[in-house]
Amino acid sequence: MVAAFVALLALGGCDGDVPGAAPTGPAPVSTGVGSTPSSAVERSYRAVDLDLCARTSLEPLADLALTVTRTDPKPPVGRPGAACLFEMRTKAGYAANLRVEASTPATVDEARRLYRGTQQATGMTAVGSITDVGDEAEAFTKQSTPGFKYAEHMVHARSGNLVVKVWLAVGGESYAPTSSLAAKSLAILRATQEAVPTA
Repeated sequence: MVAAFVALLALGGCDGDVPGAAPTGPAPVSTGVGSTPSSAVERSYRAVDLDLCARTSLEPLADLALTVTRTDPKPPVGRPGAACLFEMRTKAGYAANLRVEASTPATVDEARRLYRGTQQATGMTAVGSITDVGDEAEAFTKQSTPGFKYAEHMVHARSGNLVVKVWLAVGGESYAPTSSLAAKSLAILRATQEAVPTA
C-alpha cells in the first residue's frame, strides 16, 4: 500500500506549479466542455470548494467489488482545486486506488502548462489522445509487480482552465484489463468535469 501511495504522489506531478494572479477582466465563455469553435472563448471553472470525496460516484467500479478503506480529500499541491484519494481493497485483499483531481488555475495558459507537465511527469506509458472530453485529453497505462499484478490507468483532460485527472490502479493475481480500466476512468473523468462549477 505504501508503494502504491508513493507511486500516486509521483503521478501528481507539477507540484512546483504556483498559480498566477487572478485574471483582470471578465472570464471568457465557451459553448461547453469539448466544444471550442474558433469564434468562442474559454469558459472559466472553479473547483476549490468542491468535495470530490462526496461528489465522486464509484458506480463505474461496481463490477470490481472494491471496498473503500479510506478517503483523503487533500487538494492538489501548489494549485487551486480539489481532489480525493480512495484507498480500496479487492475481494481477494489486493490494493486498489482511485485518485480524482480537478485543478483550476487562474488562467488557461497555466492550465495548459499543468496539462503538459503531467505528460512529462507521469512515469507511465502514453496510450494516446482521447476525443470529445475537452480541449485536449489523453491516457496513460502501466503494469508492475510489487508482489502481485498491479495495473494502473490514468486519463487527464483540459477544458479551458480546468484540468481533470483520474488515476485508477487495481491489484490482483492477474492484471485488470486495460480496456476495462480505461472505460471506468473515462466515465469518472466525464462525471468530474460535469461536477465542477463555472467561476
